[in-house]
Order: sequence, then structure tokens, then C-alpha cells
Amino acid sequence: MRLIVLLLALFLCSLRIVDAATILDTTVNSLAEQSFLPDNKPAPAKAQHYISLIIDDMGYRYQSGKRAINLPANITYAFLPYAPHARKLANLANKKQKEIMLHIPMEATSGKKLGPGGLTAAMPRAVFELELQHNLLAIPYIKGVNNHMGSLLTQQSEPMTWLMEMLVTREMYFVDSRTSGKSQALNVARQYGLRSETRDVFVDHDLSEKAIKQQLALAVSVARRNGSAVIIAHPFPETIRALEQWLPEAKAQGLEFVYMSKLLSIRQQNRAQRKINKRVTQWQAPLKQNKNN
Repeated sequence: MRLIVLLLALFLCSLRIVDAATILDTTVNSLAEQSFLPDNKPAPAKAQHYISLIIDDMGYRYQSGKRAINLPANITYAFLPYAPHARKLANLANKKQKEIMLHIPMEATSGKKLGPGGLTAAMPRAVFELELQHNLLAIPYIKGVNNHMGSLLTQQSEPMTWLMEMLVTREMYFVDSRTSGKSQALNVARQYGLRSETRDVFVDHDLSEKAIKQQLALAVSVARRNGSAVIIAHPFPETIRALEQWLPEAKAQGLEFVYMSKLLSIRQQNRAQRKINKRVTQWQAPLKQNKNN
């Protein structure tokens, strides 16, 4: 279709039937209305407000984990690889058609104990990759990965490279929990073309009711300002109680909860559309200037 529009413009210009600037301006406008995405691909998402809620640290407490899985929204659950109830809860989440991630323990600057499956900066590549492979096999149905702690390890490009290389081969996505402002994880992931994002809001650093409500309000603000937000919470009783109340209220305000994999697609499409809009604006500027002259 784009080729036909361009050929028609050139033909009319050659016949001098219509002013060339007018034809080219019309052509650019016509092309701008098209998605510029490959055939049979969905059009970029409409202007809506999306939230992807990830619940981390799943697998240690069965009842709280079950209660979290029963929350009434499209929520993504990140399971620690060797937690005692992780596989059972992951199977339950899958039966309820929820999305599942692997929550990989990574070395922190505090030196806090990692537990089974932990990845450290001192590991040689072969050991790192073997441990990572075992982690990926520990939880069923995983579509992506995020880091548990990791304020030290995510600052280091080399182990992040090893991680992303393995995730690319498995067509998984990565979410940087952003436990360090110096994290290199997202940059490395995108260098490998891995679908990836970083979290925007932590919900429950402080478990007081007031603090959790403030963080949820911040999540709504971020989603309305940027079009979407990635938020991370944990299966604490205080958090689950707050989410049970907040989720229906947020939906009533027009917020849409989507799995992390869908939010990645939405953000990717929106970034592509912004690039197209920028190019179209650049094309139109000299044409409009010529018409005014």
C-alpha cells in the first residue's frame, strides 16, 4: 500500500497535475496513518493506562502464596527456584492461567545469604551457567526472569552478559528489579535484543497500611503519566490485604492489569510508534515551510 501511494505521488508530480509539495505532504500524511509494522501484526496499543504487577518471593509460604494467586487480576508471579512450595504453587498459578517468572537470587552488596540457587560475582562462567540452568529447570511454565536482591551482581556487566545470552536462547524476557541504581542488567539485556524492562515502583518496603497505600497511589500516578507501570510486591499478609481492596478500585478507575509479557509488547509497540511519529514530523516540517514560502 505504501509503495502504491508513493508511485501515484510521483506519477502525478511528473504530469504536473498537482503541486509537488502538496502531493508529498499528502503522501506523508497517508503513510503516517499506517502502522509501519509488518503485515498481520497488531497495531500499536491505544492510549490506555496499564499496570503489570509482579509478586516476588513466591514459594515459601503456601497459604499466603495461594491467597496471592487468587487475587482478581492478571498478575505475574515470580518464584524462587528451590522454595518448598514453589512448584506446587506454580502449577496452581498455571491452572488459573496466571503468568509465571523465575525469581533468581543474586549477590547483594550487603552480603545477605542468598539461599539455594544463588548467583555470585565470584563464580566462574561455567559454574554460573550451570547454576542458572538448574534454576531455569526448577520452576515450570516460566516466561521470564527477574532478580532477587542482586545489588552487587547486577552492577557487573560480565555475569549479566552470561545471563542474557542464556535467556535469549530460551526466548525469555528479563525484568530488572532495580535493587541498585548502578545496575547494568537492563542495558546488557537490550544489547542482546532481549525483551526487557525495569520496575517502576516497589509496593511494600514499608508494611504499614499508610505506606503501602502511598506506593499504590504512586503506581497509579506513574501509569497515568507514562501510559504504564511495572510494580513489584510480595506475598505479605499486609500487602495482599491492601491489594484485595485496591485492585477493584484501580480497575474501576480505568486501569488495566496485564501480564508482564503483554506489557513488554505494548511498550515495544509504543516505542516504535513514537519513532514513526518523530520521523513523520521531521518529514513534514520542510514541506510545510515550502508551502508557507
